[in-house]
Amino acid sequence: MNHDETTRAGSSRETKSPADHPSVGDRYRVLEAIGKGGMGKVYRAMDLTSDRICAIKIMHNHLRTDETNLLRFEREARLAFSLRHENLIDVTDFGLTADAEPYIVMEFLVGESLDDLMEKHRRLSVSRVLPIVDKVCAGLSFAHESNVVHRDIKPSNIMLVVNGELETVKIVDFGIAKVCGRTGEICPTTFEALRGLPSMKNSLRPETQSLLEDLTRPGEVFGSPLYMSPEQFFGEEADCRSEVYALGCLIFAALTGEAPLKGKNAMDTVLKRVHNKPPNLSTAAGDSSFPEELEAIVTRCLETDPDMRFQTVSELKSALSQVSQ
Repeated sequence: MNHDETTRAGSSRETKSPADHPSVGDRYRVLEAIGKGGMGKVYRAMDLTSDRICAIKIMHNHLRTDETNLLRFEREARLAFSLRHENLIDVTDFGLTADAEPYIVMEFLVGESLDDLMEKHRRLSVSRVLPIVDKVCAGLSFAHESNVVHRDIKPSNIMLVVNGELETVKIVDFGIAKVCGRTGEICPTTFEALRGLPSMKNSLRPETQSLLEDLTRPGEVFGSPLYMSPEQFFGEEADCRSEVYALGCLIFAALTGEAPLKGKNAMDTVLKRVHNKPPNLSTAAGDSSFPEELEAIVTRCLETDPDMRFQTVSELKSALSQVSQ
């Protein structure tokens, strides 16, 4: 199980907040830490105004002396706060802790991520994957209509919430994932450095060299690069076609057990993603075959040139619905 999820279900016991838990004002009582990742820590908390359990994600943005990042955090948090859709996690509040660390408050979800499901079963059936992707497309389409792009769609950001016999799909970490300039994942500083490798390496700043070492270390493949579009690798602004690419990677990984064009490390993944064409689903799966229509859809999603992909997530959703029928 991953422990960097925003709203992972935690213990049900309601203990008092330990002294070392962060202070997020008088409205919330932090109960326990339930996860952590490169962006920060996630806590289960009680909203004292409603007596409801919520999730609070506190990010390591180090914003104390950076007014630009503060303004960016507030803008993106307001965007996430304004989005209300059954397939998007509800962001209910945001602010700064007593230590000037940004936080967002979200609904507390009980369930598992798509990443967890893929780890348990490795390869999922078409009939299991397509309904999940359909709901992800619905949530993303709604967000895109509001000019909001997620920019970090991957299985660990898709939560499957079960209520009785009903399953709800929720996209988490919406509009917040790229607030911090350096989160421990690939960032624009690294994108710029990629262009000049290896000739630039000796002239790079120490922090950039450190990031490149992470990228080239065997086995150090972060989650995001496996679902990141080629244009994002080079620091270009993600748009809805980048989300289409990420969804193509997600479908590919869920059906075959392996993300397309995965290298031995993050740098190798970057190079493969930019220069190579991915295999089709049946070739990657080896012992399975898939409908020709689905093969064509995934191939189109994974085009290197954004103009060759589905131009909106709604188009992709419509095409996938034909396969389901």
